[in-house]
Amino acid sequence: MKNVLNNMDKLHTSLEELISKREEYFDLRTEKWQKSEKGEEFQEKTGRLQEMLDDIIDWQTELGS
Repeated sequence: MKNVLNNMDKLHTSLEELISKREEYFDLRTEKWQKSEKGEEFQEKTGRLQEMLDDIIDWQTELGS
């Protein structure tokens, strides 16, 4: 169980870093790009990553991490 929790911690950290980088990248792009189809798709994927992170946090809480 400890190994699973350690792996979840690593995944948690990795996802946080990835989401942060994606948000920074999005914020640095032009408003035109942000509102484009590519920009919207980019934000949707970032949102999905955030949902995954939220799930991992919930699992960590349930497992007692």
